[in-house]
Amino acid sequence: YPSVVAGHIPVEFLKLPEEVLTTTMIHHQHYFPVVDDEGKLKPAFLAVTNTQPEKPEIIARNGERVLTARLRDARFFWDEDRKTPLDSRIDRLATILFHKKLGSYREKADRVAALAEWIAREGVKNLDAAGNAARAGRLAKADLATDMVREFTELQGTMGGIYAREEGQPEQVWKPIYYQYLPSGVEADAPPTADQLGAAAVSWAALSMADKLD
Repeated sequence: YPSVVAGHIPVEFLKLPEEVLTTTMIHHQHYFPVVDDEGKLKPAFLAVTNTQPEKPEIIARNGERVLTARLRDARFFWDEDRKTPLDSRIDRLATILFHKKLGSYREKADRVAALAEWIAREGVKNLDAAGNAARAGRLAKADLATDMVREFTELQGTMGGIYAREEGQPEQVWKPIYYQYLPSGVEADAPPTADQLGAAAVSWAALSMADKLD
């Protein structure tokens, strides 16, 4: 007998990136985020229970307490991670194994950066995109050394793009990092769309191909 219980979170958590909020709600708590008419997140969630509760407010209160604790952790990671630029995390990738026969993620980052630069320069003949693709490739795995991604592994890549954007990296660099694991299918309309990519289309394509080829 499933039923739905509504709960709320402190509005202050809406300052976190939307991706962090939805990942916490959906993947960690199995809750439904709530959005307004414009598609913006509201400080609320819906939880499905398998009974008809006599006092839904108690279930909602328990859900609020657990979710608030998770979001408090996420906010701490968000604040702490931004104190260290992605560039300075690259050396730490040497301590994270990619594959025992292929080395660390630092070695992978070097390979992907070189390959992405080559694809943009030689394959697409776009020198501007080549430089951006190389930089995006160099930074693409840096978020593996952040607290946020260690705790919220689903945000790998996405979080790196967000941190790069927060640091002021150009669109042609942070968007390739953000979308590096896409497309996840072969359909012509599979995201990311041309509108989502904007000026970063070529550098993203070079990085995405390089990562998959590697």
